[in-house]
Amino acid sequence: MRRLLTRRGQRAVRSGLSLTAAALLLSSCGIPSTGVVEAGEAATGIRPAYVLYFIRQDTLLGVRSQVPGTLDIGTAVVLLFRGPDDLLGLKGLTTELPPLTSPPTVRAEGARVSVELPRGTGPLTRTALAQLTCTIADAHLVASAVSGSGGGNDTSTSTSTKVTVTIPGVGQSEGSAETCPGSATAE
Repeated sequence: MRRLLTRRGQRAVRSGLSLTAAALLLSSCGIPSTGVVEAGEAATGIRPAYVLYFIRQDTLLGVRSQVPGTLDIGTAVVLLFRGPDDLLGLKGLTTELPPLTSPPTVRAEGARVSVELPRGTGPLTRTALAQLTCTIADAHLVASAVSGSGGGNDTSTSTSTKVTVTIPGVGQSEGSAETCPGSATAE
């Protein structure tokens, strides 16, 4: 009987040693401890981007553009009126929008956005109005998501956005995001 206890004791000791060795191997993993590593600013998440709509071969295409500074619809409109940068120009993207003489006035209330362009802006073509309407609808969606006022990933908000463009001395046009192209982008 004494011999039986010894064998059981030996098995228990071996099992205990095996478990301890396995625990040590698993805990070390061969990766040395480094402590705190200074590597710049803390991550702040993904920066929002607008989709600006330009034209390539009579087709309206969205181009992602990072938001410089203030995130609002007016910023997106100003960026759109600047036209495609040199790199996008090399890719064949153009605009039918004229240069702005001063910033537009933009007001958003719910799903309605009104834009008053500066006096002296000429009439806009149908394509130019589509560029403006689609850019505003997307910017409205982004601004709403960032501010927490609704929108987020709800595509019904972007497609229900109604845009009114007023040019003093020229007239007023209304458009809807329902006519904007889906996910086609030129990046």
